Amino acid sequence: MIDDHLKEWFGQKVEDYQPGAGYGLSIPRFGYSYDDEDAFSPEIVATYLADPRAATIKALVFGMPGESGESFQAIIRILVDHAGKLPALRGIFLGDIEQEENEMSWIEQGDIGLILAAFPNLEELRVRGQSSLELSPCKNEGLKRLTIETGGMPTAVLHNLARCSFPNLEHLELWLGDDGYGWEGDLDDVLPAIEPALFPKLKSLGIRNSLIADELAEAMTNAPVLGQLEALDLSLGTMTDKGAEALIASGKVRNLKSLNLHRNYLTDATIARLQGLGPKVDVGAQEKPDDWDGEPHYYVAVGE
Repeated sequence: MIDDHLKEWFGQKVEDYQPGAGYGLSIPRFGYSYDDEDAFSPEIVATYLADPRAATIKALVFGMPGESGESFQAIIRILVDHAGKLPALRGIFLGDIEQEENEMSWIEQGDIGLILAAFPNLEELRVRGQSSLELSPCKNEGLKRLTIETGGMPTAVLHNLARCSFPNLEHLELWLGDDGYGWEGDLDDVLPAIEPALFPKLKSLGIRNSLIADELAEAMTNAPVLGQLEALDLSLGTMTDKGAEALIASGKVRNLKSLNLHRNYLTDATIARLQGLGPKVDVGAQEKPDDWDGEPHYYVAVGE
């Protein structure tokens, strides 16, 4: 599912960091490589950021934080310690890791709330992986885009998201994942984290890769946040015609500019109805459930 590294961000190419590389010409991607184990270490990152030329960097991308089992927490601490030296930084991506390098559920994260508190001008934070993932309650007035990709979202992250203040957030994307890989939540965990009062400027909401996609679809038709959205993304999950029927019956859904239901479990008849709904609808790559002794079984796109 995650089969390529980020190529471009903030109008610049993303390139693997090489010792002696310049500053400001591209976005550096730091990460451990099995082919060159000496090319990355937290100390290399610290030295790079300590240089006065780092003040021009627009964004930073981090791949593998080390061999399997290593955590991003050391990188997070280094970023926080150097925050005052990075006035131009607008984007951070923790976990630009392909599936061949490490499964999403195995990626060891850390407390991303520390980053958001330390960089008040940060515009975008992307995070991939859920093991040890935390979000301490924080405030960030510059943040416009927040993406948290997991194969099993810790419910504590959702609870603390509802305690954060991101008044200028425009895009929120949450991958909830599978109960076999850490997801233990339900609608009562999700809905309080997307209340309009939390994110008054939110225009694009993605609740993706979800095992409760049908329940989410039904709940979203009455969720207060729907009235302010231009784009709703419920892709990569286990939505069936039941959830899609709720979306089709909703007048508010018809007012959206785009609706993403890519890679769920919708039938051709329902797809045809969705395509005439009004918004631009993505219904590509639908799956068929597995049959276990006559019972259908559904899977999110990314669990492990």
